Amino acid sequence: MGLQGNMATAMVLVLIVVIASVGVRSGLLVTLAVPFSFFFAFIIISLLGFTYNFMVIFGLLLGLGMLIDGAIVMVEYADRKMAEGMDSVEAYRMAVHRMFWPILASTATTLAAFLPIMFWPGVAGQFMSYLPITVFAVLIGSLFYALLFAPTIGALIGRSTGSDSDSAYLQTLETGDPENTRGITGYYAKVLDLAVRMPVAVFVLSILMLVTIVTAYGRYGAGIEFFTGVEPGQTQIQVFARGNFSPAEVRNVMLDVESRVRAAGHIKGIVTQSGAGQQMGGDQQTAPDLIGSIFVEMTDRRVRDIDGFEVENLYREAIANMPGVRAEVVTVENGPPVGKEIQIELSGDDLDQLFAEATRIRTYMEEELGSELIDIDDTAPIPGIEWEFIVDRARAAMLGANMTEIGTAIQLMTNGIFMGDYRPDDSEEEVDIRVRYPAKYRGIDQMENIRISTVNGPVPISSFVSRVAQPKVSSIQRVDGARVVYVRANPAPGVVADNKLQEISAWLEANPPENGVFYQFRGANEEQEQSAAFLGQAFSLAMALMAILLVTQFNSYYQALLILSSVLLSTAGVLLGLLTTGQTFSVILTGIGIVALAGIIVNNNIVLIDTFNVLRREHPDWELRKIIVHTGVQRLRPVFLTTFTTGFGLLPLAMGISVDLIGAEIEVGGPITSQWVSLASAIVFGLSFATILTLIVTPAMLALPKRLRDLFRRKPTASAPAQPSLAS
Repeated sequence: MGLQGNMATAMVLVLIVVIASVGVRSGLLVTLAVPFSFFFAFIIISLLGFTYNFMVIFGLLLGLGMLIDGAIVMVEYADRKMAEGMDSVEAYRMAVHRMFWPILASTATTLAAFLPIMFWPGVAGQFMSYLPITVFAVLIGSLFYALLFAPTIGALIGRSTGSDSDSAYLQTLETGDPENTRGITGYYAKVLDLAVRMPVAVFVLSILMLVTIVTAYGRYGAGIEFFTGVEPGQTQIQVFARGNFSPAEVRNVMLDVESRVRAAGHIKGIVTQSGAGQQMGGDQQTAPDLIGSIFVEMTDRRVRDIDGFEVENLYREAIANMPGVRAEVVTVENGPPVGKEIQIELSGDDLDQLFAEATRIRTYMEEELGSELIDIDDTAPIPGIEWEFIVDRARAAMLGANMTEIGTAIQLMTNGIFMGDYRPDDSEEEVDIRVRYPAKYRGIDQMENIRISTVNGPVPISSFVSRVAQPKVSSIQRVDGARVVYVRANPAPGVVADNKLQEISAWLEANPPENGVFYQFRGANEEQEQSAAFLGQAFSLAMALMAILLVTQFNSYYQALLILSSVLLSTAGVLLGLLTTGQTFSVILTGIGIVALAGIIVNNNIVLIDTFNVLRREHPDWELRKIIVHTGVQRLRPVFLTTFTTGFGLLPLAMGISVDLIGAEIEVGGPITSQWVSLASAIVFGLSFATILTLIVTPAMLALPKRLRDLFRRKPTASAPAQPSLAS
């Protein structure tokens, strides 16, 4: 119930913000968009056959802040008209007429941002596919509510509650001098007026700020990771040992490891499996010396004074330095399954070369990076020998021996000949029936003493059979027809895998494998590169779709470019937030946050520029600076509302705090927050930064073309007339 409880908390926060800003009646009208949109989304999700999983839940949580944007714009405009004296029916009729296309365009651009993510390929795409589809369904439901149901309900229940002072205030926003208004609006009008007077300076400062933040993050950032590590509640311990262990010996080893783990504590349940090749994970490239696995369910986080990562470190310390045994603590993956974070695939035709290169790379990782890497292993066969019997067919034929008799003799001397099986009364498993020589004649050492009958009489089998020791190869892995061996490792706690991958890659470039052996990075690195490439393409496609919609809406390339540039500038806010908090850049979660942010950012800019165009048509005699300042102050409250509702819903998760109203629990740094903090913080930081851009930079850039034309015309400033008042 953790994520559901956080969603309930977000709904309450959004409700409080809306009601505090627009009043109880209008606030309830706006927040009715939440149950309506969720109900619509549930219908779509059910029709698609989706389960109500945590990705769907987070999609609802992400959509929660965005779904009321259209309703806020519609209701806020109608409230202003009712405060001016209109009745509710006429006010909402005018609101629909005035805001239909801006709301439709802003929702369409948000959907355009999420649309490419639906086609995410690979393992990561399968894992994340529920998120964009859920957000898509929520936003379509919110569009229906904002354009159809909110005006209808508002016309029935809406009424003007504004006082004479409110009417005077609104009249000032419409035609007066906004700098004379009270509170934050007046201060904002003064700041905006200053920015509009200096659009070139604002533009240069914006570019410098973007370059500075990107450069600082590139130099001081915490690095890149594929998927944000989640605090574990369960863990798996894999045990490795080499040698011909009997089942009883394997059992004793596993019991010893289990007792050490139990002594470390924090265990709610434990399951131990013994036997070669036993594992409970999804890693298909299992080391051949795996003899068993232990699955541990930790005690509840609320009764532990340490987190799951620290518990895993306790287990690592408990099972370290066991004679003849190597044990690894493997975190149970809650994200896309990728196995160990560092995986190097060696491919070639010569097995000896492959095994030698695997040993060389593993030695480098152990000796040079041993303090920063853990769980280092490879999938090369366990060192050993196997005996190969070579028959001299010509000599055997000369002595009158046939191959069938020779093969039978060797089988009777070693593993025996399988005759059948039966199940004893006291056993649930079948037992093989095999025929072999008596014990004293078994074993390869007895080959000198074994004779077979020929036409020339008994002949020692050693007369035409020789035995040769060969390296033991229990299995051979192939990928696309080529033989492969994997060298793998995990980063130590606190170490970013991508940084170590870059070091290993640089070492391999300086010390390449022998001719005929090729290498490439697999696992998390492969998925990371594929996901990064796709998200880059998705972001570009989303920008292209939004550009088409914006040019269609405004019939202006400059205004469309201005809105899209705000999306690019908002990414600086994401990087600044990561730099400030010391978080790593998660390719999946932060990447999705940036793509989602692109759709959110354009909403406020679309409505702001649409208001600018309307005011310019309605007041052709106004100076451009006056139009821009009036545009800003009229959109100030809706911009703040849409920013706060989106940001407040995700703010607890972005701060690493899980507030569960359903379970009446508050948890700092728990599994839920660690899962989603990267995505939530990307949106919160980026949106907060973009709000400043929307309220200051975007209006200033609306004045930039005129200022550049004036500069190029080189008008003399000495004879320039005095600036008229904004109220003129």
